[in-house]
Amino acid sequence: MRRLLLSLVALGASLALYAQQPYPELGAKLDQYFLALAGEPVAVQNEECDFLIETCQDSLVRQYTALKIYDHYLKSKIMGDDAVAVHVAREWFLSGKVKMKSEEDAFHAQLFVQFNENSLIGSQAPVLTLFAPDSTRQYVPQKGGYSVLYFYDAGCATCKRETPKLLGLTESGKYPITVYAIYVGASKEEWESWRKGKDAFVHLWDPEVSSNWQLLYGVLQTPKMYLVGPEGTILGRGLDASALDILLNRELSREEYIYGEEGEMERLRQLFGTYEDTLKVKDVMDVADYMAARTFGEGDVNAYKQTIGDLLYYLFSQRTEVYRDASIPFIQKYIEQPEIWNTEADKAQVSSLGELMLSLSRRTPVGSAIPDLTVPGTLRRKPGLFCKGTKTKDFRLRKLRGKPSYLVFYTQSCQACQELLSAVDSLVENNRKVRVLLIDMEALFKDNPAKAEELLDTFDLSVLPFVLQMDRKGIVEHRYVQLLK
Repeated sequence: MRRLLLSLVALGASLALYAQQPYPELGAKLDQYFLALAGEPVAVQNEECDFLIETCQDSLVRQYTALKIYDHYLKSKIMGDDAVAVHVAREWFLSGKVKMKSEEDAFHAQLFVQFNENSLIGSQAPVLTLFAPDSTRQYVPQKGGYSVLYFYDAGCATCKRETPKLLGLTESGKYPITVYAIYVGASKEEWESWRKGKDAFVHLWDPEVSSNWQLLYGVLQTPKMYLVGPEGTILGRGLDASALDILLNRELSREEYIYGEEGEMERLRQLFGTYEDTLKVKDVMDVADYMAARTFGEGDVNAYKQTIGDLLYYLFSQRTEVYRDASIPFIQKYIEQPEIWNTEADKAQVSSLGELMLSLSRRTPVGSAIPDLTVPGTLRRKPGLFCKGTKTKDFRLRKLRGKPSYLVFYTQSCQACQELLSAVDSLVENNRKVRVLLIDMEALFKDNPAKAEELLDTFDLSVLPFVLQMDRKGIVEHRYVQLLK
C-alpha cells in the first residue's frame, strides 16, 4: 500500500511546480488509491489518509489532496466510510492544519462532524431518555438484544413509504428485534393518529428534545434508521427496511459459517499454485487485500467473513516459511477485528485460531538466538550413521557448529518424517559441513516428558516434521524448512 502512496507523493511534488489547479493526474491516482483502500478497517484507512496528506509538502497540493479525500468519503455509498470523513475533517480541517476553500465549507464540515461523530458504526450507541404514550420514561437502546432506532415524522413522505415495509419486517417475526419508533414531531394528536395499527413498534417521543437526540444521532432529516447490537454497538446507520433486512440476515447467520471445507481449500491451492516457487509474503497479502475489496469493500460482510476465514484456515494448513510469515500480517490486519468477528462462533472458530497462530509464530522467530537448551538427539554429519537403534546423546543447541545447522523434530510413526530422514542423508552427503540434529519427539515424551513439554513451549511443533535452520553462531535463519522437493 505504501508503494502506491509514495508514487502519489512523488506526483504531488512534481505538480507543485506548476501554479495551476486542479491536478487531474493526481486526482486520477487518488481515485485508484481509494479503490485499493476499500475494505480496509476504518483505523487503517484513517492512518493511510493521514500519511498521504502529511507527505504533501506544498500547501496547495496538500489542500487539494485533503479535500479530495474528504469529499470521497463524505459521498461514499459504503456504509461506515463516513467515519473516515469525520476523522479527516477533525484532524486536518477543524484543527487548522489545512484550510478549506471557504468559511462556509468549514462551517458545514464542523456541522457534519458534530452531527455524526457520536453515532458512527462500531461505537457505543448513545442512550436516550424518551417518553412512551403514557408519559413513562424509557431508556433506549437497551442491551441484550438487537434494537432498531427509527426516527420518523408523521408528515414525511419518505417515512410514509418506509414505515409499512419496516412494520411488515417487524410483524413477520423473522428477526429477534425491538423496533423503537421515535416520533420527531411535537403534535400529540398527529403522533396518536400515526400509532394506530402499529402495535409491533415501541412508540416513543421527546417533544422538548431534552435527550439531544438530534445531535447524538445526527437526525437532520427523516427517516433515519440505526441497528444496534446486543452489546450496545452500532452495527448499521442510514438504513432503509431493505438494507436492515440484509444486514440482520448477515448478522444473525454468522453462527452458520463453516471454514476450511475441502472445496475452498482446493480452490486456494490452485490459486497459490500459480505462483509455484516465486510466492512471497506480499503475494499472499495482495490476495487477501483483493478478497477484502471485493467483499467488505462492496458492503458484503457475509462474503468477507467466509473468504477471509477460509484463507486463515488455508494458511494454518500450510507448513512452508512464506505462508507462516504471511500469516502474521494477515492476522493482524484481517483477524484482529473484534468489531467484525464478534459472535461466540467467530471467537471460537476464527479469533482463537488467529491468536494460536500468532502465539506459535513468536516461538524462536527468525533472527533470534537459538535457546540455550540441552536436548537429547542424534547428530548427523555424514550419511549412514543414523538408524533406529542408534542411541541418543545430550546436545547443547548453542554448541552446534555447522554451515548451516538444522534441527529436525520428527516421530518414527510419521510417514512424512521418514521421507524427511531420507532427505537428511542426501543433505549431509552433499555438504559435509552441515550439522543435523534429529530429535524424536515420540521417544522424548516417553523418556523425558518434562523436556518434551519444554520443547513444545519453545518451538512451533504443532505439526511434525518441523525443520529449523540456524547459522554457525546459533541465530535462527529459517523455520518450516522444506528439505523434500
